[in-house]
Amino acid sequence: MTSTRVHRRAPGRIALAIAVLAARAAAAQSPEPAPAPDQPPPPLAQIKDDKQLAEILQSMTQDPAIAVDNPATRPLAQALMTEGVKQLQARAYDQALANFLEAYAKFPSPKILLNIASTLRDMGRLADAANTYQRYLTDPATSAERVAEVKELLLRLDDQLTILTVRVSPKGSDISIDGGPFIPVGSTLLTRVRSGLHLVRIRKNDQGDEVTLNGFEGENKEVTPKLAPAPEPRPTTVVETRPVETKRTEPKAPPEQVDGWLITGTQYGSSDASGRVRTVRGGGDGREIAAIVPRYDVSERGDSILNGDDSISSGALGVVRVDGKGRGFAGGAGIAIAKGRLETELIVLKSAVLGGYIGFRFRLLTGVFRPYVAIGFPAFVYNHDEVDSATKMTTTTTRLAIGGRVAGGLEIKINGHLSVQGDVGYEHFLFVDEHYEEDVFVPTLGVIARL
Repeated sequence: MTSTRVHRRAPGRIALAIAVLAARAAAAQSPEPAPAPDQPPPPLAQIKDDKQLAEILQSMTQDPAIAVDNPATRPLAQALMTEGVKQLQARAYDQALANFLEAYAKFPSPKILLNIASTLRDMGRLADAANTYQRYLTDPATSAERVAEVKELLLRLDDQLTILTVRVSPKGSDISIDGGPFIPVGSTLLTRVRSGLHLVRIRKNDQGDEVTLNGFEGENKEVTPKLAPAPEPRPTTVVETRPVETKRTEPKAPPEQVDGWLITGTQYGSSDASGRVRTVRGGGDGREIAAIVPRYDVSERGDSILNGDDSISSGALGVVRVDGKGRGFAGGAGIAIAKGRLETELIVLKSAVLGGYIGFRFRLLTGVFRPYVAIGFPAFVYNHDEVDSATKMTTTTTRLAIGGRVAGGLEIKINGHLSVQGDVGYEHFLFVDEHYEEDVFVPTLGVIARL
């Protein structure tokens, strides 16, 4: 009986063992969970560390996938991007955009397009930003790492815009949108525009026409501006002459489909929608904003090294210290010794008494607007009068009051050689008599003439 029972249970055990082994095999063969994708790098304007910013820009402009005719183009593009980021940190958006566009014209990396697009979004030019993201997606050099993210951004922008398709008739006509440049188009122009009214003009040879459209958010709009057929040429008398052999150059036919990039309106300069050269025009007077090229050297590896910070160099300093209670002020003159974001100040002060100041300022930003924090040590020489109770005689001694100061303020760059600054500070003094306060509130105003 026992033997019979064993034989009856064995198949069940064998089946269980097979199931366990199969489960283990399946678990071993199943792929491990994919690691979470790397977080996208932060916007360049949010990077405060100069070394980290230089490394990111260097990796961008040293990308071997982007071919250049001249090796000097790579460090030039890096220098243009570095200055553009500084302008962006100072919220000088038009200047930052001009630098990014110039860098892209020199070095057509799709990664630069991402910075152009994010700048345009910050400026509120959503249609231009969307067209820039579209250019990024269609660039053959674009890698797959940011494609999904950019597609999601583009979908969200498209919900607020009108996708405009212009079908030209006859083919090969020139199209202008909202007063922008005329762009040669084979058959179709595709671009994004803000919602609202728009003017599309068409021309070919001596003929021209225009059509008005109204686009809505999230709408796909299609228009077909047409020109009347050209009149038949009038017959002419043919005079037989001896033919002269000449080389005839056929004009290059425009592409059949054109993706319009920064061609709408008058904010940009462009004559070729398929090219990458764009210029920024000022919103007030329409003048062209030229890119700023900082002074730089080229390292052995081919990346750019800025010659210090052109906007922050050492110089002479003049300050006015205002008493917080409005009882007077002290003037001062000295030197400011700059090293990157850190600056040392050595100042001689003069009011009713003579004094001096040594301090240190650290700038949080290095663009046009430079907020800073400061610490320092003011000192004043003063006369202390003491009356002898017995003889009633007054004895005058010279004393030194030493204090500590903490402050916060803002420096504004006027140009490469001049800046102004102002801060508010709290000071505590030691070794003062009854005629002087230990704790004082002292705002200061200053002018720095830099080398």
